[in-house]
Amino acid sequence: MGVMSTSVTQSTHKTQSVLRAEDVRSNDRCIVYTYFEDQGMGAGPAVETWKQIWQSAGWKPVVLSEKHAALHPDYQEMKDKFMTYPLGTNSGYELACYLRYLALASVGGGYMTDYDTLNVNVPPSPQCDYLPNDGKLTTHDDYVPAMVSGTEEEFNRVATMMFDADVNDVMSSVGKTMVSDMYLLQYFRDREMIDTAHSFYTSPNWISDPPCDANGDELPMMFHLSSSLIDQTFGKQQSDKPEVMREWFDKLRQTKEGCNKVVANNQKEYSERFLTMPGVNKFTDALKMHWECGHKKCEQNKENEEMEALVVSAKDKNGKAIFE
Repeated sequence: MGVMSTSVTQSTHKTQSVLRAEDVRSNDRCIVYTYFEDQGMGAGPAVETWKQIWQSAGWKPVVLSEKHAALHPDYQEMKDKFMTYPLGTNSGYELACYLRYLALASVGGGYMTDYDTLNVNVPPSPQCDYLPNDGKLTTHDDYVPAMVSGTEEEFNRVATMMFDADVNDVMSSVGKTMVSDMYLLQYFRDREMIDTAHSFYTSPNWISDPPCDANGDELPMMFHLSSSLIDQTFGKQQSDKPEVMREWFDKLRQTKEGCNKVVANNQKEYSERFLTMPGVNKFTDALKMHWECGHKKCEQNKENEEMEALVVSAKDKNGKAIFE
C-alpha cells in the first residue's frame, strides 16, 4: 500500500517548485481530503475543526490547495476555461470548487469532503484499501459534493466532463443562471454519468435520540453543515460554524451511547454498513424516504408504508422503542 509523504500536509509552506506529484500521490484510503483556498470568508477555523473531527473518527485528514491542482497536466488549460464560466458573485470560491477535482486526481483519488462536513462515527475501511461503488465517482449526499469518492481515473474523467460541458445547456437543464460544480454534478446525475448515494442526513437536529436502527445499532452519522443550514436551521453566523460543528459532534457522540456500537471487520461488513449504495441498507434507504416525505408530499403506496414502518421500528440497545 502506498503511503503519502508528510509533504502533502506541509505543502502550504512550500514553493511550487518543490511540490512533486510523487510526493503526494497515495492509495491510502484512510486519508480523507478537503480543499481549501482562503477566499477571505473566514473559513480557516472551520478547516481546523474539520481536521480535528475527522481525525477523531479515525481518518487521516489532509488539506489540499491549488498547489496540488497545479500538478495536474491539464491544470492551466482547465483553469483558464473554468474562469470563463458564469461563476456567480463569489467567483474565487466557485473556481476553487472546480480545481479540487484536479487536485484529487493529482494525489491519486480517494475521498473528498467539504470542510463543513461533520463526521460523527463513520470510520475508514478496516484495511485502508476500500472505495465505495467499485471506485466509480460517487457523490454521497445525492448530487451535493459534501463527500465524493472515486479513483484517480474517475476524478480525471469528471474533471474532463466539467471542462467539456455545454454550460448553457447545464444552466437551462437545472434552472440556474450560474454554473457551479454542484450544478454540473446534478446535470451529470440526471444523465447517469455519475452515481449518487445518500450517506448523509439532512441535519443533526433531525436525527432520532438515541440514533439507533431497528436492531438497536447506532446509525452512521454524517451531516453537511452548509452555510444555509447554519443560518436558517441554527440561526447562527458563518463565523459560528466551527462551534456548531463541535457542539453537534460532542452531542451526538454522547447520545449514540444509547445504541449498540457497530464495528466492521472486513470490506464486506464495511460496505453493508458504511457509505452504502442505494438498495444495500434497508434502514438507511427508509430514513431517506422518511426525510423526503417529511418535506414534500409523497405517494402513498405499499413500499413507502413498509419503509415508514421500518423507520418507526427503531429501538435502543436495551430494546426500548425510540418512537412511541
